[in-house]
Amino acid sequence: NYFLGILNLAKCRLPDAYQRPNEAYVKNIETNEFILDNSTGKHLRVSIGKAIRIKVDNDKLHKKRTYWSLHPDEKRRYRLKVHTVNMQFEKFNKGDSNFEFDRNYDESMSHKCAVEALSRLSCMTLIHVENNKRIPITFEFDTVRKEPYVHLPNNTKYFPDILCTFNEAHELFDKWGGKIAIEVTYTHGCESYKQEDFMFHNIPVFEVTIENGSARQFPAERPNWPKGKLWDEKLVEEHINDLVNWFSQNIVGELKVDPISTRLHLQVVKEYIDQIESLEVANKDLYESAQLAERSLASNFNKINKLENEYSNSIKVIKSYEEKCSNLIKKNSRLTDLVAIEKENNNILQVTAKEMEKSNESLNASIRKKHVVNKIAMWCGSLFILLFIFSPTLFPESAAKTLNSWFKMMVNLRNLLG
Repeated sequence: NYFLGILNLAKCRLPDAYQRPNEAYVKNIETNEFILDNSTGKHLRVSIGKAIRIKVDNDKLHKKRTYWSLHPDEKRRYRLKVHTVNMQFEKFNKGDSNFEFDRNYDESMSHKCAVEALSRLSCMTLIHVENNKRIPITFEFDTVRKEPYVHLPNNTKYFPDILCTFNEAHELFDKWGGKIAIEVTYTHGCESYKQEDFMFHNIPVFEVTIENGSARQFPAERPNWPKGKLWDEKLVEEHINDLVNWFSQNIVGELKVDPISTRLHLQVVKEYIDQIESLEVANKDLYESAQLAERSLASNFNKINKLENEYSNSIKVIKSYEEKCSNLIKKNSRLTDLVAIEKENNNILQVTAKEMEKSNESLNASIRKKHVVNKIAMWCGSLFILLFIFSPTLFPESAAKTLNSWFKMMVNLRNLLG
């Protein structure tokens, strides 16, 4: 079966990058220098077995030492710690103790009772919170094993609190390979390195927390338990039965490790590849559409340039017409002024014409009068001439005197002008 196949890969060796180190360099804490091997003169390398023996046989010496990775460059080495159960060196994180005892086993009764209660259940509803939503997952397990020994292909060894298997009918079989580990947290949680190993080997981890003072905590370990009061196996069994009743309804916890199996990963990859191929086809179509659109855009751009030129020319023509119109308006204004002047002149001329008309009438009347007077004068003159001509005959003496008088007058006039 798929799960047992994973657990039985102990003989398979992974690449060195995934192997936990079984040897380490040693540094003296007091001098902060790497200890030299007396036989080779190089940095001393010790095996995990020897490091454990030094801890057991000579704890004082152990406390004067730190262990470091085997990187050739001293500046790139990182500190290690000793793990006795896994029989390996593991990366030392800030805040860790220098030495890991056995498997950090929780010896509390709260932990033991919770693990025992879970081991008695074959049907469980595990509830975890994701994106502020409670997500239930119901299982009908084929097997439920308490604290099994798990030897992973990278040569690490673990004892998960509960290890369950389920069949292919479950929706998560392909993703998790038909297995899930349940860890009970009371005094300490699931170690980070353990989570990393389980993630790499496709073992999901569901963590159940027993809080201090809660009903899930063993009665004798609660803060209100009388000091010195004894308890017996009956209390243990009653508490386990209570936990079974509670856990049979649902188990609230945290999905600490949510891996994906290689088989499902390949399916997901295939789906992504199909999507990529589909997207590539769509991208090709979009590229061709983009090229067509680009050509159309270039054509439209040329048309726009042409329209812009035409628009620019139209603006120039409009400006020209505006200038002409402005000139015509100015001329029209001047003509309007001239027309007004002409109207004024015309009014003046009309007044003058009327006055001349009156003058002309007066003149005509005067001419008529003069004509009458002239006629009278002409008739008088003619009469005078006739009298003058015929006066000597008619009045000889008077004519002689008159002529004589005129002659003297003419002589005097000549003398005056002479």
